[in-house]
Amino acid sequence: MKETQEIHQKFEAVLAQWEQDLHHSSEEELRKQEAPEGWTLGQLYNHIINSALHFHLRQVATCCATNENSDQTRNERGDAAFTAGSVPPVRVHVPPSEQYTPKQPQSKQELFEGMAKVKSAMSDALPLFENNQGGKTQHPGMGWLNAGEWYQLIEMHWRHHQWQKERILAA
Repeated sequence: MKETQEIHQKFEAVLAQWEQDLHHSSEEELRKQEAPEGWTLGQLYNHIINSALHFHLRQVATCCATNENSDQTRNERGDAAFTAGSVPPVRVHVPPSEQYTPKQPQSKQELFEGMAKVKSAMSDALPLFENNQGGKTQHPGMGWLNAGEWYQLIEMHWRHHQWQKERILAA
């Protein structure tokens, strides 16, 4: 549980940086695209918010509630990421789609509210670890992850996208 608390603290520090950067971003900057098929800064914020709320944290809850797949393992890519404590700064290009491409937010306020929901949901997830059953669910690129790894992946994912945020702002 101590390790999960440390991950939570790291996440809150990363979240604070994203919030600070959002305070300094204009509505115009949130809509600006760096490339024709690239995401806007607003879409990037929505991506990390929605990934945490609607994918990663759901996996945490599932893993804590069951012991299914507890014998499964991460793949080489997953091992490398968790050994390094970060997702490599590699651009992943997924063709635009209704399912994957994040929506453009209506306002900065919408993004602040989304980040507040993630912050609250991350705190709300902590008690799940007290009765963690040790299950695992499959990540599309990293193999089988347990609840703690999914929880840590949220912080790693937000840090991974910081370089993209900086690239968009510099464009």
